[in-house]
Amino acid sequence: MNLRSAIAAATLGAVAILTSCGLFGGDTYTLSTGTYKVSSATLASTTDECGLLGAYTDPAKVIGMTINGTTVTFNLANDPAAPSNTLPTATINGNSIETPVEANYTVAFGTTCVTRIHRNVIGDITANDAGALTLSFSVATESGNCSSGTSFSAVPCTSSYHFLITKQ
Repeated sequence: MNLRSAIAAATLGAVAILTSCGLFGGDTYTLSTGTYKVSSATLASTTDECGLLGAYTDPAKVIGMTINGTTVTFNLANDPAAPSNTLPTATINGNSIETPVEANYTVAFGTTCVTRIHRNVIGDITANDAGALTLSFSVATESGNCSSGTSFSAVPCTSSYHFLITKQ
């Protein structure tokens, strides 16, 4: 065996050891259906145009998650009566939450304003029943005058939020 072959064999052996110990991406974690506590929320966007950071930094904030195979559905309000079209989904791929399917729906505020809301979630599974998520959120006027009377800081708006989750 020449020196080049010996180095290659040693490198492959080291990678195999690190992988089997979980130090080189060997561990795959899982999420289970339930309620998850939100913590450590920060802005992932430059500004909080939509004004939702306060809701995600609230120590009582929780979200619901339903896992069905490799699909995760996010109930960001943790409301059992939330309409299904308001719940974004994504695909679990190893320890990644990716390929988001955007929730795209309208909400009426009073009789003079209808907004269109877009939400999607991506992230990483960092341990069993724990993760780091990024919520992308935008609101636009669908019809009427939405310059006031909504639950958002401004319409239109676009914001992103990063937060940690842990199953309760």
